Amino acid sequence: MAEIVLGVGSSHSPMLGTDPEHWRLRAKEDVKWPAHPFRGKTYKFEELIRVRKRESLAEQLTMDVWRERHERNQKNLDFLAGKIADADLDILVVIGDDQREVFFSDNSPSFLVYNGAKVLNKKASKNQLEAMPRGVSIAQWMNEPKEGDLEHRGAPDLANHIVKSVMEDGFDVSVADSMPMGRFGRPGIPHAFGFFYHRLLDDFRKTPNMATLPIFMNTFFPPNQPSAKRALAFGKAIGRAVRSWPGNARVGFAASGGFSHFVIDEDLDRRIMGAMEAGDEQTVVAEPESSYQSGTSEIKNWIAVMGAVAGGGLQFRIVDYVPCYRSLAGTGNANTFGLWH
Repeated sequence: MAEIVLGVGSSHSPMLGTDPEHWRLRAKEDVKWPAHPFRGKTYKFEELIRVRKRESLAEQLTMDVWRERHERNQKNLDFLAGKIADADLDILVVIGDDQREVFFSDNSPSFLVYNGAKVLNKKASKNQLEAMPRGVSIAQWMNEPKEGDLEHRGAPDLANHIVKSVMEDGFDVSVADSMPMGRFGRPGIPHAFGFFYHRLLDDFRKTPNMATLPIFMNTFFPPNQPSAKRALAFGKAIGRAVRSWPGNARVGFAASGGFSHFVIDEDLDRRIMGAMEAGDEQTVVAEPESSYQSGTSEIKNWIAVMGAVAGGGLQFRIVDYVPCYRSLAGTGNANTFGLWH
């Protein structure tokens, strides 16, 4: 039977692909955003500044701090990339979300398993880049191939086995063997997956024989966001499916995104990270759903991986936690790097 031998988790924030001298580009967009979720409420940017005044966030906004955290981020990404390359995987299952790049309100599945033979990662077009906020487009390089569109090898046999198995476990999942045309009329995988394929796997140059299997969860958009409890159960169902797949395949899991953003909440992050390190599923699923909103909802991708690897002897640890603030309102990305090994 197949064996789950590794799990990794990584944020995929544009700040990871942006020199600290340009981090303020995203802060300019934060000011314009009409509602920022934070601890069960929503705030305008100026309101958040007042709410967080006592946190002395100005200390987090110096260039020295930003450069130190940027260097840590890059070292952590390189460390995880090395762990994936060294694991000698046959298949890497990536659990991520879509942010209206591929799926829209006319068809937004809660769960989707990609069962195509090829996984297409495309370079952004000039029009696509021009339509992005500057603080996003400047980091697009980390989500796409260097030289042009690339097709990576999918894992349709395992994908179809997972679909059949999780449906027997009560999950009515969607499937797709190719990506829809997407926001700009061009098919291809969204950034939650492209980030792993390019920034961490270097377009599979060090792992040319490894296949990939994307699995989507709609963490972002009401009304059909899976709860944390459901994400954990889904992950466990996927893990059971993988372990029941005939053969000797070495399988790894990757959680893409998180932790708290676009408003950083270190208390929330440390509470959930501590529970994950302790294997405390109850604390993870008991967290109010209001905590898992906006970008912070991507913690659920980690929760699904937590479920998938459970019971297989892998131990979880946080490799590093690097909160990268970009404004007095506490906006930014709490870049987080984790390992199940």
